[in-house]
Amino acid sequence: MIIDGVKIIKLKKNSNEKGFLMEVQRNNSDEYLGFGDAYITSTKSKIVKAWYKHTHQTDQIAVINGTFKLVLFDVRKQSISKNIIQEIVLDEMQPILVQIPPGIWHGFQNIGNIDAVLLHMNTVPFDAENMDEEKLSIQNAIIPYIW
Repeated sequence: MIIDGVKIIKLKKNSNEKGFLMEVQRNNSDEYLGFGDAYITSTKSKIVKAWYKHTHQTDQIAVINGTFKLVLFDVRKQSISKNIIQEIVLDEMQPILVQIPPGIWHGFQNIGNIDAVLLHMNTVPFDAENMDEEKLSIQNAIIPYIW
């Protein structure tokens, strides 16, 4: 099932004998939401990083290298997809940008055999004094998902 408001945008990766070029976002595309900050995270093989939810920001995530399973759980009160779980595979060979609207719990697992890297482009800049982030442990009573 697809969660309402989540967008999956196919990215084009141009490879040649010297390497590759992958355009993630342009400010003149329909999917451009702007961003408050951009950063990269690395995750070791089989490691899970979950659960996160935001009130205001939209998370935008693209894989740089490796393979991830991204899991989303919709808890928005008025959503037509409330209580739906969605799994998305992010793989460097078929790159996508996933836009996760506010109010959706999300987490990811490196399902490959190498350290893997994600690009995060959040629409709201990080503010340590006014954090727009809730966290839950990997296994909890709210999200019916077993990693």
